[in-house]
Amino acid sequence: MKRFWFFLLFISGHIFCQDYINVQTTSGYKHDFLSNIKNITFDGSGVNFKLKSGSNAMESMDGIIDITFGGEPLGDESLPVELVSFSARQQGKDVTLFWETAAEVNNLGFEIERKHRAASNWEKIGFVQGEGNSSTPVSYTYCDKNAMKYNGLGYRLKQLDNDGSFEYSPEISVSSEKAILPTDFRLHHNFPNPFNPITRITYEIVAENFTTLIIYDLNGREISTLVNENQQPGKYQVDFQAGELSSGVYFYRLTSGENTKLIKMLLMK
Repeated sequence: MKRFWFFLLFISGHIFCQDYINVQTTSGYKHDFLSNIKNITFDGSGVNFKLKSGSNAMESMDGIIDITFGGEPLGDESLPVELVSFSARQQGKDVTLFWETAAEVNNLGFEIERKHRAASNWEKIGFVQGEGNSSTPVSYTYCDKNAMKYNGLGYRLKQLDNDGSFEYSPEISVSSEKAILPTDFRLHHNFPNPFNPITRITYEIVAENFTTLIIYDLNGREISTLVNENQQPGKYQVDFQAGELSSGVYFYRLTSGENTKLIKMLLMK
């Protein structure tokens, strides 16, 4: 017990040129940056290492062989970000990803990549900041909003180090029987119609294409562009707000690739 109280006094002062705390246990070495540690406390069952991130790790006193300080970590100096789990769960139209690391060194974060089963390339859809350096488990989540508008999705993580190196996680897939790809290009009649002042336009596209949805007046003048982007196969809906327009007949035209369709609607105030 005296050794541990000496350790408390020692860490309370400056430790020049010492970047790491190394804890040797009966199962091997664990290490962390001193700059990450907020405080260390002791109780009857063990030693508690509290990090500035808020996470807490406890080691049994019976399992600790030695505690040292140094400029380099002992044990496995090239300890990577250790991913222990990666899963996905459909929640309505959203897909939530869950993953956990057992330890992290030099972890900048994770790029989330997604691929539709009909696509050949992965696309980056988000980024989650990493813990940086941690010897304790860290849990992460990411929600891919409105992802289940089509069936068959693949996900993977691209873990990035601060030095620019990276590594990919295993791939996981998500599918839903309720999310079936459209088989025809369709532009549905807006609802309600006649409307005042909001109406909803629903459409379906069967292939990845640049898609536009544009509103015109009776004279063919462009009033508003509701959609102007590349879109994946699926079913979409857009609300049109006509509060500043006068009553009358208007048209909306959907164009996706070589497909186009025009429908009339009536604004009645």
